[in-house]
Amino acid sequence: MILLLSSCKVYKQNIILQADNSIDAEAFRAEIALTEGAYLLQSNDQISVEVFTNNGERVIDPNFELSAGGSLNVRPSNIFQVFPDKTVDLPIVGSISIANLTIQSLQEKLALLYKEIYIDPYVRISVVNQRVIVLGALGGQVIPITNENTTLLEVLASAGGLTRDSKGSNIRLIRGPFDDPKVQIINLKTIDGMRAANLNILPNDIIYVEPIRRVFTESIRDLAPILGVVTNIVTLLIVVQNFK
Repeated sequence: MILLLSSCKVYKQNIILQADNSIDAEAFRAEIALTEGAYLLQSNDQISVEVFTNNGERVIDPNFELSAGGSLNVRPSNIFQVFPDKTVDLPIVGSISIANLTIQSLQEKLALLYKEIYIDPYVRISVVNQRVIVLGALGGQVIPITNENTTLLEVLASAGGLTRDSKGSNIRLIRGPFDDPKVQIINLKTIDGMRAANLNILPNDIIYVEPIRRVFTESIRDLAPILGVVTNIVTLLIVVQNFK
């Protein structure tokens, strides 16, 4: 059974970028959404806030009449700055604290505040200032970029560096839209790969570090509870047989 599980693909389902440069788009989008939702908001972040009514059916103030003071010629921005004291000033609800809040928790908090004014509000928030998403063996992380000359090595160091579970020979830099991304494979095990890693990172880049799968060890670990149940049943049958 262990050999059978070891040969299966069940232990490679979380590897979303395969060696043939193909991308599992759905898993890719889902993991990015989960990572961004868990991002802890920081001071000086710039966030985009969109509020809809009827659980997202209709946008609030579609003509921008309320927020533009009645003038249809002025289109206000929905980008808001997080101040150093970790507060943000939003229309209608005023100043609120975002300390220790993730994007998802802030969306839930604003939905409750806007619920007093609108019917079934739906809030969508995204961070629009410079940041890089790191996926794979290093876990889902959003790394802010404070320097225009930030390199891939600096981002990996900020994410905790490569671990024993990281495949340093298969680091992927994804740039561009999901439907037609540019993917660069970087190998940090060689000097040439190290030179290639010293390239500048652009905002919204995605870095994927493929994890190392220890299939045999994981198979034993997953089968241990089943083997324990089987052993207990066999032991019970032996005891019953001895009593007979």
